[in-house]
Amino acid sequence: MADARSPRKRGRDARRDDSPPRRRPPPKQIVDRKTECPFLLRVFCKRDGHNKIEHYTATTVPDCEELQLYTWPDCTLRELTDLVKHALSDARRPRCRLSFAVVYPDKKGRTAMKEVGLIWSTNTARNAPEAERKTLRDLRFQTGDFIDCAIHFPKINGPGGQYVGPWGQLEPPASPGAGAASPT
Repeated sequence: MADARSPRKRGRDARRDDSPPRRRPPPKQIVDRKTECPFLLRVFCKRDGHNKIEHYTATTVPDCEELQLYTWPDCTLRELTDLVKHALSDARRPRCRLSFAVVYPDKKGRTAMKEVGLIWSTNTARNAPEAERKTLRDLRFQTGDFIDCAIHFPKINGPGGQYVGPWGQLEPPASPGAGAASPT
């Protein structure tokens, strides 16, 4: 009776004879940062939100803080966050979040923007979220594309100027007098 069964595969592995073979993902290319030349990465940073897509045209870019960074295709979003923190003091605030988007020309020649990750400015534990481990190569970043970075600050909504945490709990101010209004 064992011969009565058909030799064809069944289930997930079954495929028709005329179908193309399945493609395997390409192997990760290792970048030797000592011998390979870095490329210019233009990062446009805006506080409390991303720039509008209309600000990116073939001849103009947004009128905001621009960082010109040199990096490699294997740069992760965590490395990019650290580079932005090094350049902008506002991004070093505690409980600050950086949202990254790639700005690129689409197939029709229009400018498109795709959000790719939200990273906390403070270092996280060893098991970093998946977004922190994404590389520019994983995001299909090409030389000539832009990175748009939105810097989000924590809300100060609590009584006496206390920070309201991400789940709505009150957190004590960082130092005495931190909740006091500044004389202006």
